[in-house]
Amino acid sequence: MSIKDLRSADSKILGRRIFMLAQFWLMLAAGLVMMPAMYCQTSSKAEIRSHFQKADEDMRSGNGASAEREFRAILALDPTNSEAHAKLGFVLFIRGDWVDAAVNLQQALKSRPDLANAQAVLGMCEERLGNPEEARKSLQQVFPKLVPGSLKTQAGLDLAEILYESGDLNRAVDVVRVLLPLDPKNADVLYTVARVYADLANRSRDALILAASDSGRTHQLMAEFLINTGDTHAAIIQFRKALELAPTLGGVHYELGEALLLDSREPPSLDAAEKEFRTALAENPSDANAEYRLGTVCSLRKDYKAAVKYYTRALQLWPDNAHAEQELGWAWFKLGDSDKGLEHLVAATRLDPLFPTAHYQLGTVFRQLGREADSHRQLAVFEKLEDSRKQIDQVYYRTRPSFQNNDLGGSSAPQN
Repeated sequence: MSIKDLRSADSKILGRRIFMLAQFWLMLAAGLVMMPAMYCQTSSKAEIRSHFQKADEDMRSGNGASAEREFRAILALDPTNSEAHAKLGFVLFIRGDWVDAAVNLQQALKSRPDLANAQAVLGMCEERLGNPEEARKSLQQVFPKLVPGSLKTQAGLDLAEILYESGDLNRAVDVVRVLLPLDPKNADVLYTVARVYADLANRSRDALILAASDSGRTHQLMAEFLINTGDTHAAIIQFRKALELAPTLGGVHYELGEALLLDSREPPSLDAAEKEFRTALAENPSDANAEYRLGTVCSLRKDYKAAVKYYTRALQLWPDNAHAEQELGWAWFKLGDSDKGLEHLVAATRLDPLFPTAHYQLGTVFRQLGREADSHRQLAVFEKLEDSRKQIDQVYYRTRPSFQNNDLGGSSAPQN
């Protein structure tokens, strides 16, 4: 029993304590107790605690070199200390010494296999050391156990990269679907998400072309690709080819109608688009998008009374459609009913706070009602959102000169 234990014993056995203490000193005098060893053990524990405290302070302040010295001092006193091995592994990983980091992390996990963070960093070390299979096994096992934060994000990025490089896009998608909501503004996360989904889409497109090169679906997919590149005229040709091959192909009439609106807003295009949207509704009477786009056609013709009918129907079918709320609000405003316009425009900004057109039009209605302060606030939000949109557009213009910023909204375009 140690001296500390003697002091904490119950007072009822005080006599026994005194007797044992006397025996202890007698044994010491006789050389039967190695006091230096006991003293050394107690001293070592205190010294280890001191080193841990100093190392933790160093890590918080970003002094990795000093923290490393403290952890190595701990391991000199206690070579099997799993916490010191794990933390030293973290420090070495950050420094880029992945070999030594892996050695220490493996040592920590021998005695403490439950150290999830250590297993994650070990997997990241393995990936950097050119052992992707070992890294994948480790990271796949531990990724769901990690607490959201920078370590989980980096571990997920490493795992997604390994899966991507191995061609396992389905599992890579599972990883990025977890990562994106955890860190939605992280450039590395956004890049990885875009790359994984783009490659998955390209793989599926190639498989479709190989399986059915002249099918309706293939021409539909080609048309959608052309729309994204801004070549609406060529897209219209492909959509029509798709319907020629498969007249009942779902969704194509609606997409063709949108392409016609993008290509031109002249009366013949509006008439042709209306025909496609009505055909889409005949195929599916609950098609909220087709109802919404019929409202767009009416708005472009400045027939706001008819537009209100279609937008209202679209909202009945899809109550949380911010664009339909915005268009309905603007149509009511154009009909002279500012109160109804205000009601729906406020709903649009509530459903989608990042919807610039809704903020602009809401500012316009507030100004019409004499609410200047509210108008200025909404227009300030609009300007901020527009600046962000322009920055994104500039990137597209630099990388893809043919990119077109097409707007189907008609009356949704900011106007005085």
